[in-house]
Amino acid sequence: MPRTGWSASASSTGGGDVPANMLDGVAGSRWSTGTPMAAGQSVTVDTGAVRPLARITMDSGGSANDYARGYQVFLSSDGTSWGSAVATGSGTGALVTVAFPARSARYVKVVQTGTSTSWWSITEFNAYG
Repeated sequence: MPRTGWSASASSTGGGDVPANMLDGVAGSRWSTGTPMAAGQSVTVDTGAVRPLARITMDSGGSANDYARGYQVFLSSDGTSWGSAVATGSGTGALVTVAFPARSARYVKVVQTGTSTSWWSITEFNAYG
């Protein structure tokens, strides 16, 4: 879906690797933690309006080892009430695709549950209905 009006935030950011880079459509930019992966790191994407969501992708692109080693995905309509995770899993490569039962939401939060000496990076984040 088009990402016009979307915004992103993160629990930490490495230098110029700001969260907005996940949504800019530029393969050469990224968001990263700037530190090794650790449980509890998170990214939150505001899609701008409540809409049906059923899948997300997190692509670490050229930083192929920076994929989420473990994750939980949460959805929210108001950015405050998150409830239980709609999906949990572990990444195995640069493109992590997470499918879950369709639900109306505005916000998507991904919480890192794994660890690695690599940073956690996302070149492009997408959501699908």
